[in-house]
Amino acid sequence: MRFHIKSLLIVNILITTAAILSSDLSHTTAVYCLAIITLIIFFPIDIFGQYIRFIGKLWAIFLALFLFQLLLRRQGEVYFTFYMLKITNEGVYFACSSLLRYLVFIIGAIMFAHTSPGEMIKALRTWRLPEAVVLVVSLTILFLRQLQADTKILRQNLLKRNIIFRKMSWEKRFQTASRLLIPIIGSLFADIKYKVIAIELNGYGLYKRGTNFLYQKCMFRDYAVVFMMTILLILSYQIK
Repeated sequence: MRFHIKSLLIVNILITTAAILSSDLSHTTAVYCLAIITLIIFFPIDIFGQYIRFIGKLWAIFLALFLFQLLLRRQGEVYFTFYMLKITNEGVYFACSSLLRYLVFIIGAIMFAHTSPGEMIKALRTWRLPEAVVLVVSLTILFLRQLQADTKILRQNLLKRNIIFRKMSWEKRFQTASRLLIPIIGSLFADIKYKVIAIELNGYGLYKRGTNFLYQKCMFRDYAVVFMMTILLILSYQIK
């Protein structure tokens, strides 16, 4: 990662909070664009490519969420009607706004999935957060990273057996994915369970931990990028 992890944490919190609080479609679009810019600034371009490929794989889910919001919101000016179907300006507004919010949250998850749990623990401790919070965050990141690695290995093993999801029907895809993902997630929970037991046996949280152990401090560029993103998010509220 090109910047300090604390700057990534602050910018991520600012962007996701702005996406939650946004009440205008133009503002939500601006927040989404800033999230894309943050992803490109903090990580190499291949991480952005992984985000695009991930969205491409889940296009059906996002399309279903978009249509769900589009067809259920029936108030406002009517754009199109066909028997029971009705598309209104409010439906288009909420469908687009919800989709952009989902994409912002996914970008935030991808950012955390590509960070080091150890560095995250050090960063959170400098903020004097409770050890329970530090543990939950670090284990969540560890879970995401391990799930990503196991899924990649599984996909490679399926390709060796000439099993390609794109050539399957939707019913076959769902059956195959459910049979493979459930054991993977189960093994991940079991692995995390043993890590938690090991942490408890070592007396984690019983003793005061230091925060200055081999921890690199933020540089000028970290403060600059946080200041720049804060100003851009404030300016995005002025977009109409």
